[in-house]
Amino acid sequence: MPVVGLLLAVSLVLAGPAAAQTNQAAKGRGPIANTPDQTIKGTAMAVEGDLLTINGTAVRLMGIDAPDPGQKCRNRYGHELDCFKVATAVLANMVKGEEVTCTVTEQDRTGEKKGECRVRGVDLGAAMVSRGWAFQYASLSPAYQKGEAYAQSKRMGLWAGQVEKPWQWRSRQLRENAK
Repeated sequence: MPVVGLLLAVSLVLAGPAAAQTNQAAKGRGPIANTPDQTIKGTAMAVEGDLLTINGTAVRLMGIDAPDPGQKCRNRYGHELDCFKVATAVLANMVKGEEVTCTVTEQDRTGEKKGECRVRGVDLGAAMVSRGWAFQYASLSPAYQKGEAYAQSKRMGLWAGQVEKPWQWRSRQLRENAK
């Protein structure tokens, strides 16, 4: 089995019922009330650790937050690394050469599409969280709680060293840049 296939299989096991709950929760929620969700299929490119483009359409993975451009973290040995680049590379590896299917369930005020994206049936958001390269947005959905607890307990990905959660990092950047 190719490495990507094996990693996706492991992610499916780790995501388990949480991934199914996310999919069920997304049913029936469109950008406008009572409109069907939009499905986008095709070859994807990872732009960020939580953002893909599929055939030129950007889709943000719903329910997760990955490190932002410029965000640094430290590995288990205390060495600084560009956690944005690493998280983006992990997502890029998951979608490389695979057909991606995204169910877009929301569009925010800026027009950004948000949804659940899958490769071979595996929820990419769940895979990123359970590998420790993204954080769940607990306030939006508890669906990835078990995957994050698993990654944290095994000190996987970002949990192996020191990292600031992306929303906290953005907030701190705003405060520091306002000075």
